[in-house]
Amino acid sequence: MCSIKIPSGHSVSITDECLDAFQVLRSGRGCNKLQYLIFRIADDESSVVVEDSSSEPNYEVFRRKLSSAVDGQGRPMPRYGVYDVEYDLGQDGKRAKTVFFTWVPQNTPLKLCMMYASTNEQLKNALNLKIFIHADSADELEWKNVLNQASGGRV
Repeated sequence: MCSIKIPSGHSVSITDECLDAFQVLRSGRGCNKLQYLIFRIADDESSVVVEDSSSEPNYEVFRRKLSSAVDGQGRPMPRYGVYDVEYDLGQDGKRAKTVFFTWVPQNTPLKLCMMYASTNEQLKNALNLKIFIHADSADELEWKNVLNQASGGRV
């Protein structure tokens, strides 16, 4: 887990593209509704950009895409993700919660680790998301863990 701050003077901005894509996810309805977004810090390290978005309802597709990002040399790379988790509480009805993910795989270079850690709160706050999962290993992205977080332990 990375908890080091980036030296002052270097800031990473959240692009309008990220905010617009999130609004589309939040306001969508029907079978073409966006189910997830994946964000990354741009190559020039100045902003967070949208890497992928999809209406694919299968959580495993999102999980694989989030956790399989690599750089040009094939090394695992960090990402942020947003996923709409839908669950059923039986008599209390169906619910949906949007979950924010920070994926920082083990062995992430220290500089990237620091950048993602320092930008995490900024992006989470810009999207106004309260449910958060930080993962550095694939088992932390298991559906049962996500469902437990989204439902507040009710499922």
